Amino acid sequence: MLSLFLTFIQQISEFSTSSEGREYAPPDGPLYYLVLIGSSIIVLGVVFFTIKWFIWPGEQSEDHIKRTILKDES
Repeated sequence: MLSLFLTFIQQISEFSTSSEGREYAPPDGPLYYLVLIGSSIIVLGVVFFTIKWFIWPGEQSEDHIKRTILKDES
């Protein structure tokens, strides 16, 4: 089993350095930058709203699920 694993690791190493492996190509074209900007905006929005809703959750209604969970039964 160990020899199979070592053979697999060796083949991966050889493939990654061979001409069959993926070559590095610098980004080009406006589509790359459009995707980069779009994904950056999405990530920043998710981070902003995660922090905002973690600090100020804003649930005000009396029938919110947290009120039924936290309700004292006695």
